[in-house]
Amino acid sequence: MKYAMLFIVIASFLFTSSFIPSSAAETYRVMQYRKSFPPFYFDKGNPRTGIVRDIFAALAKETGDSFEFVRVPFKRALYKFDAGEVDIEPMANPAWRKNSIVPGLYSIPFAVSEQIVLYNAKYYKTAVFPEELLGETIGTVSGYTYPTFGPYFESGKLKAYALKDENKLVQMVLAGRLEQAIMNKDFALFAIKELGAEGQLVISKPCDTVDIMIRFHPSKRKAVSKFNKALKRLMSDGTIDKIYNKYR
Repeated sequence: MKYAMLFIVIASFLFTSSFIPSSAAETYRVMQYRKSFPPFYFDKGNPRTGIVRDIFAALAKETGDSFEFVRVPFKRALYKFDAGEVDIEPMANPAWRKNSIVPGLYSIPFAVSEQIVLYNAKYYKTAVFPEELLGETIGTVSGYTYPTFGPYFESGKLKAYALKDENKLVQMVLAGRLEQAIMNKDFALFAIKELGAEGQLVISKPCDTVDIMIRFHPSKRKAVSKFNKALKRLMSDGTIDKIYNKYR
């Protein structure tokens, strides 16, 4: 009888504890730039959540953690990461942050970012690589790193026309005030679709492809392994692909 009661107590504890949130669960502060960057994230009030929030919602289910999205301008967001006021940059690559004061720690890759040249259809060229565009002016985003095109901008072989964000670049290219601009492929395709500009804007083949990872502040070192396991599960069961395809 004593052993039977002991079994019931242990079984009851195990059953109950399975419904108690893990004590290791945390709330992480995630940088989100103030301006929208569809399809990755959208302005406040937009019913669409975006790729970033959808991925982190899936991660929350896997890890039990919660996420506070901190909306600040791009440069301010990077400063907050360095200062430890933001824990996570949701989509990053070491090549983009090599000059950061706090390089950070990275998860395993879970997606890729393809960089393309967006053309006004009137000025479309088959050019993809910098050496094919020597002497040209190309739209860029202020503060961004361009691994392939960067050395050509620095040497003066190409001229960078820097604006504050991709939305402005699309507007300038669409209006013909810029012939071309460099940007993320998913952003460009989404913008063309949203604007109904299929005959006015054209994208090149990818000119640069980099792995996308989650960047953690060093103070969150212990979280990296947990997130890597969660990302592996989300990739293996097709969740990451489903999220991206939702916006394509």
